[in-house]
Amino acid sequence: MKKFLLTIFLFFYGNFIHSQSNVFEFVKIPVNAKLSSLGGYNVSLSSHENNFFLNNPALLNDGQNKNISLNFIDYIANIKGTSINYIDSLKSIGKFGISVKHFNYGKTNSYDVLGNYQGVLNGNGVELTFSKSKKLGQFIYGINLKYVLSKIKNYSNNGVLFDIGGIFYPTHNKEFTIGISLKNFGFLFTKFKDHSNNILPFDIQIGSSIKPEYMPIRFSFTVFNIYNGSESIRYNSEKLSLNKLISKLNFGSEILVNKNIILQVGYNFMNRNKINYKFSNQNSGFSYGILLKIKRICINYARSMHNIQGGTNSINLSFNAKQIIN
Repeated sequence: MKKFLLTIFLFFYGNFIHSQSNVFEFVKIPVNAKLSSLGGYNVSLSSHENNFFLNNPALLNDGQNKNISLNFIDYIANIKGTSINYIDSLKSIGKFGISVKHFNYGKTNSYDVLGNYQGVLNGNGVELTFSKSKKLGQFIYGINLKYVLSKIKNYSNNGVLFDIGGIFYPTHNKEFTIGISLKNFGFLFTKFKDHSNNILPFDIQIGSSIKPEYMPIRFSFTVFNIYNGSESIRYNSEKLSLNKLISKLNFGSEILVNKNIILQVGYNFMNRNKINYKFSNQNSGFSYGILLKIKRICINYARSMHNIQGGTNSINLSFNAKQIIN
């Protein structure tokens, strides 16, 4: 599998190295409520309740077999997203995860350059994912294979994307993890006429999660946009400011009230710096949520603050199919 991962990475590297702007932006929006509550980025947090393998395929290894996760997000500008994730194992291939994600971009009136009404403009995005991981000592590595389709009115774009990720346990204590994920590299089957909109949303993310002994709190921090093609050209031509460096940081924490209640809070500097314009919501960048375990079902709600209109709401319902049936 090591040779397979290396071959895929080297083969498709040339497709994104000269990025200028991105297509398939919806794949970066977290539908998972737990992830949203922790700021939107996390590649190191093991989660049995919510299938985190979409953030880092190596996290598939800690998911429970026959675990199902149903997710919904009411995003900004009437955009809505849903997803269903499933983890299981077979003798022939071992543990695997599958996911179906759908985004509805909403509807808006369309006009030409002269202001003439051109009808209603709408669009959708679909992402199908197959995930696989393997454990090697204190290190776990994995890969996500994704088919992605985006359609706006009569224009469509589709392609295959890959994620490669790893999780390392520096100690035998699973409460301390370090994760890395190379996300969304691959190729397109069809392209928009405007080539500047045909760049894949490649990103490198590194993070760590830790729960200090005897403390009912788990901390996570993630560095994202380590390589972001749409910004790399600008960053090369102008001096990196402290503000730009900080905007790549995401912090999240969980307060473990008891085994059935977990409070969540996060802070995303990018949401604060880029979306928080003069008259926007002063809480931009903050997010919070709560996870409730009710018998054999986990319910997670999250709210993330973005702009003057408020924020986004996410909800997640997860359960183990085998336990429900039994």
